[in-house]
Amino acid sequence: MRTLDVIKGTNIQYFSPELLFLAQSGQPYRGCVYIHFESVGQSIDLRDIKAYITSLRSQKFIAENIAHEIYQKIQAHIKTKDLGVIVDLSARGGIQQRISFGVLFDVVKKNNVFQIN
Repeated sequence: MRTLDVIKGTNIQYFSPELLFLAQSGQPYRGCVYIHFESVGQSIDLRDIKAYITSLRSQKFIAENIAHEIYQKIQAHIKTKDLGVIVDLSARGGIQQRISFGVLFDVVKKNNVFQIN
């Protein structure tokens, strides 16, 4: 992942509704991922965040570990303050999961102004 130099103290939150990865059984998990941190002078290029999230599609994880996996990947590439990852998985078997790792934060989800309904 490429790092970007940004102003220290900037609060950054990424959201993607395109999270997809495989369970140990090979069945897909789908959901949304939210990433939040305070910059200590670095961020990650958006294209690289997208490429990383897309790369998870061919990998197997235990659902409860996915937030930690994403957290570690970010922490390995940039220094942050108050990093947190929240994953909302679509219901499987009638049960919906929210998994988080790191600092808890309020999720900000806004409509995509360029999205056509």
